[in-house]
Amino acid sequence: MNGHMDDLTDRLEAFRESDRERDALVTDLIKKYADLQEKYREKCDDYDDAVESRRTHQRNAGDAARELQSLRQTSGSNPFVLVMLDGDGAIFDDYLYSQGRDGGTEAAAQLQLEIRNQLKALYPDSATGDWQILVNVVLNVHGLGTKLASCGIFNNATDLQAFGRAFGLAQPLFNFIDVGSGKERADHKIRETLRLFMPMPQCKHVFFGPCSDNGYLPVLTPYKRDSLVSSRITLIETRSAEPGFVDLGFRMVRFPTIFRETNLPDYRVRPAASIATPALPTTLPMRSASNMQVAAQSFVPQQQAAPGAPTAQTRRSPAPSTDSAASSTWAKVGKPGADSKTIDIAPKKKTQRPFLYLNVDDERIDTAIPKPDHMALKRFDARVKDVGKCCNDYYLLGKCALGEEYCDYIHNEKLTPGELLVLKHKARSRSCPMRHSCREISCTYGHNCNRGKACLMDQCWFADTHSMDMEPAKKVYEDGSDEWIQSYLDKLHKG
Repeated sequence: MNGHMDDLTDRLEAFRESDRERDALVTDLIKKYADLQEKYREKCDDYDDAVESRRTHQRNAGDAARELQSLRQTSGSNPFVLVMLDGDGAIFDDYLYSQGRDGGTEAAAQLQLEIRNQLKALYPDSATGDWQILVNVVLNVHGLGTKLASCGIFNNATDLQAFGRAFGLAQPLFNFIDVGSGKERADHKIRETLRLFMPMPQCKHVFFGPCSDNGYLPVLTPYKRDSLVSSRITLIETRSAEPGFVDLGFRMVRFPTIFRETNLPDYRVRPAASIATPALPTTLPMRSASNMQVAAQSFVPQQQAAPGAPTAQTRRSPAPSTDSAASSTWAKVGKPGADSKTIDIAPKKKTQRPFLYLNVDDERIDTAIPKPDHMALKRFDARVKDVGKCCNDYYLLGKCALGEEYCDYIHNEKLTPGELLVLKHKARSRSCPMRHSCREISCTYGHNCNRGKACLMDQCWFADTHSMDMEPAKKVYEDGSDEWIQSYLDKLHKG
């Protein structure tokens, strides 16, 4: 009897062991299926990105072909001249802007006349009167309109729109192109337009302005090496040209009756007759050369100055006070009988604005991050295996759009700085859907292969970036503004 019970007990234990093995097998299959499903989703994302990229490329190619076809239909087989202007730097003269729509028409007429005169001088043996003139003024209409209104040239920022419409309607191939805020947009449009038209044999000459923004030097520098191309380029100098433009060796011209030769002021311009006798302010604005000059010219003393007394223009600043409380200020001004106030102009430490890097081809380059500690990597992997994957947005950006209730990833784990660095590296291993065209500064995805041409992976997700230029050429900030890196410009000039 005991032998029979032992046999039953052994068989029961065997059944239990079989159940445990089956549970382990099912658990392992479920885990492998989940991993396979994740890889499949990633592959689908990559495929969708590739399809969208191809469609975008096809649309861009189609747009360029249609633009070229439109130009050919407009001008036929006749030669044409291209005039490319950065409207944020090449500022039309105040009297043209102040006339609104009539000023836009007048500016177009004057610019066409000046270009015709230049062509006659450059090509005396050619029938330049038959050449079409294509003018593109690329600018941020809202930004410049607001600035002109703040200077008193326009009554309203929208007046620039009326000026631009009249400018474009005055001549069939004159365009006033609004690209919105962010200088990179104007740079990109101007560079690509030059790249399209410069090789065309019908494009007989190019006028480019202004010559006061060093950011355009990388655009123009490649053309100086070809004498046949450089002879077809004329730079329009509005404000004084920067040394880098002079070094290019291109021909330069000025149109003083069309373009402003000085920067726009930082203050509202008013006719002298409309300025009432002002009372002295109780406080002074931050001092600058232009502000001090305007204050000296617009101040009118309330009483007749005695003979030999210094005028407002020649009045010297009082000797600095020896009072310790006044040592940190540059001036004290107050109404008669009022308590004087002081202004501290001690330099304040500037905060570093977040930015991302672009190369010379406007392709995003990821900033280098330190390698994670080996022990932190082991702790992080063990944590993921134990509790699950961490939410990238929550830990790296500080906020998850889905929230803990709806997000599939972990939010409530405490990560050490070393583990956060590991998470950042893992986030970088996923390619951004926007690839190197992404301009989101806080983006946690990767945008290029950090190994570049030295990458040996057979199936690298960033294989299309292996041939990218990995040298940063400029910074792009959160507001869309950009800044060329001086070391890159210096290297370019030396080259």
